[in-house]
Amino acid sequence: MTRSTRLLLWTSVLGLFLVVLAGVAAVLLVNYRDIPALGDPVPLIVRLEGEIPDGPGSGGFVLDPQDQPALLTEYTQVLRAAAQDANISELVLDIHPLAIGWGRTQELATAIRAFHDTGKRCVAVSDTLTNKEYLLAAACGEIHLAPGGLFLVNGLSLTQTYYLGTLDKLGVVANIEHVGEYKSAVEPFQRTGPSEPAQEAVNAMLDGIFDEFVRDVAVWRERDEAEVRALVDEARLTPQAALDAGLIEEVSYRRDLLNDPAYEDAEHFGGYLDTIRAKNQATPCVAVVHANGTIVSGDEGDDSVSSGDVSDGEMVALLEDLAEDDDVLAVVLRVDSPGGSGLASDNIWRALQALQETKPVVVSMADVAASGGYFIATGASTIVAQPDTLTGSIGVFGGKANVRGLLEQVGLTLFTYNRGAQADLLSMTHDFSDPGRERFREFLQTFYDLFLQRVADGRSMTVEQVDALARGRVWTGRQALENGLVDELGGLEEAMLRARELAEITETTGIRHLPREKTLVEEIMASLDKNRPDDASVQALADLVPGGRDALDALLSAEAALRGNGVAALLPVWIEIR
Repeated sequence: MTRSTRLLLWTSVLGLFLVVLAGVAAVLLVNYRDIPALGDPVPLIVRLEGEIPDGPGSGGFVLDPQDQPALLTEYTQVLRAAAQDANISELVLDIHPLAIGWGRTQELATAIRAFHDTGKRCVAVSDTLTNKEYLLAAACGEIHLAPGGLFLVNGLSLTQTYYLGTLDKLGVVANIEHVGEYKSAVEPFQRTGPSEPAQEAVNAMLDGIFDEFVRDVAVWRERDEAEVRALVDEARLTPQAALDAGLIEEVSYRRDLLNDPAYEDAEHFGGYLDTIRAKNQATPCVAVVHANGTIVSGDEGDDSVSSGDVSDGEMVALLEDLAEDDDVLAVVLRVDSPGGSGLASDNIWRALQALQETKPVVVSMADVAASGGYFIATGASTIVAQPDTLTGSIGVFGGKANVRGLLEQVGLTLFTYNRGAQADLLSMTHDFSDPGRERFREFLQTFYDLFLQRVADGRSMTVEQVDALARGRVWTGRQALENGLVDELGGLEEAMLRARELAEITETTGIRHLPREKTLVEEIMASLDKNRPDDASVQALADLVPGGRDALDALLSAEAALRGNGVAALLPVWIEIR
């Protein structure tokens, strides 16, 4: 072997060694959290703010999935991973006003408490703490509030708007029928206040959520429940008053703490999330299918269906694809929906039943999985809900808006020619006739009976047992557990664990979130096609009466849920609990 040959050989070997070394370094860099801490552990800073999406939303022009907004489940994954990470010394929660429901708040709080329970320091800093933000801070343990901040932990409030008086001024009549005395979705259009059953249901729901809040705060702050209730009733608004009551640990400025030199080398949420997302790309995987929004009828790829809706066409096609996908070992259906079209709900239920014949399916309920949202959930063998998830609402309604009086106010007169006694049954310019109303109620009753049967089959109950829990009644997740409507309490993490157990998965798997985000072009097309021309013209006329647009928009939104088969399985009130 000549000198030049030996030199070429050694050069090749050295080059190969450097390539391998570079590859090893890259692997170590990507998976540095999978190895023991080599240096001093660092704090993790997580900012919680605004609307934290539960599922994939609008993609816009973002091409890299890594650039999509973090999902709630990704926040909880980061928190749970950091709790077990030797490289993370403490957690700093930078809390700003949140726009999420109570179910998602509980899910975050549980993950934060898991970090706290490891014994690592967990500190929450904020300028404003209302009920939900305080629950998260209480789970953390150590709470700092700005000197000029606001401590608005003063209980729960729910206000419902009733439109009957405004609709009367407009000359609009809501011809809507319902099955179930608690199915109060129609009441805002036909009454000036709630019925006794509606008051009973809402009060029981608020009691359940408030009891849960008091219980959690009492445990995490080591106080008696009666004492917590008394402190909430006192509404101590100032940071100093909250400190004096032992509800926070320190009155200090957020930025002073966050700019402390001790946090100079801190890890931030975004960097940690990148590592979590890289691991989630692994195959095989558990698919998490997000059913977020109102359930509507629509074909696969229908641009008129916005990203805020759950289209039965798209959902059925997706579930059918998952049944054939060998990389997907189990499916979790994540429901955050008040319901919607009865027909669309039944179509999704059937597809979920078919999918369950090939692989395990578990339902995870977020803030709300009620009416049609609960209907589709019964297609799975196991249902997991948060204690404060709003669920149940097993009932239906349907009908139409008669806008003849509104049209006549601007000088328009109508003359209708019919062939057939009920030809104008669903006309928006005629009230129901007595025979027509009777036929329509029979139609609603038939779908209600189907709803009862679906629940009875899915929950191994009799129709009579389901009916006693149904009639449109809304339950919290804990109440639903006590009544046999769900199987266990927990969040998406617990649902995925249950799915893995059912699929007998022992190896590491990824997580695939579906459906994909809509592009900006798809969103624009959906928004252009969302309103029917006749809706737009009638809404313009509603501006003739102060508040008329709001009243008519609400009525038309309810009517929109009926398009397809005329039956809505929708939450009885548009609930926002402050």
